[in-house]
Amino acid sequence: MKMFDRNYIDQELKKINKHLYQQINIFILGGGAMSFYDLKTATKDIDVILHTEREASTLIKALYKSGYKKIEIKDPIYLKMRTRAIIENQDGFRWDIFVNKVCDGLTFSKDMISRTQPFKKLKNLEINIVSPEDIFIFKSVTSRPRDREDMYTLFSHGLNIDIIKKEIIKQAKIDENKAWISFFFVGLDELVAEYKVVFPQYDKFREMAEDEMTERLILNFLERKSRTLDELVLLLKCEEKLIATVLDKLQKKGLIIKKDKKYQLKLKKN
Repeated sequence: MKMFDRNYIDQELKKINKHLYQQINIFILGGGAMSFYDLKTATKDIDVILHTEREASTLIKALYKSGYKKIEIKDPIYLKMRTRAIIENQDGFRWDIFVNKVCDGLTFSKDMISRTQPFKKLKNLEINIVSPEDIFIFKSVTSRPRDREDMYTLFSHGLNIDIIKKEIIKQAKIDENKAWISFFFVGLDELVAEYKVVFPQYDKFREMAEDEMTERLILNFLERKSRTLDELVLLLKCEEKLIATVLDKLQKKGLIIKKDKKYQLKLKKN
């Protein structure tokens, strides 16, 4: 597979800028961003995220004018990422374009935006680079070739673990339909297993993932009918203390109530 260095990417950005008819901002993540951080010598593609559909359409039109063509990807790993478009040139260099969300729902949050680094400002193209911590998060919830290798490179370079923890907790609150903490921990666990690294707060991330999954299982069981603590302990095969703690959290969140020693889902008001 052909790889492309930062000089090649830089030249492509300048070429595309010439075909833009209005100003847009792009945020580079993934291997492309890592190449500009000097953490990677080359990449096969560039992942970019934009704020609006209008900006995405403007970029795509400029790419077409620069000789790129839209391609169809059948790989299920890439399909799950829900890209806005995947566009490639004759050299085989590819753009994966996202609008506000990446990996089927991971939100490009305000804090993520605040952590981006300005890279270059051309006439109609402002280029920013996503922070190493946020690239690490994005990499953790995908399973493309070399994602764990990239996570190891980012980790070896040095990361603020507290930033990562706060952001992944925030993502779980932004989209409660996705188990983002658990998805993150799966990627983290694979990194630790494959590269034998000692990751700070690993046990805390595991505890958070276990709590998240336990919450989801409890809510699933309570959807069918109300249940006592003892019934939930038997169903989940977990320690009573853990189940009681999670039940208390769910009550504080206003998701369940306790009535006659049984827990039940709190009915939503229309």
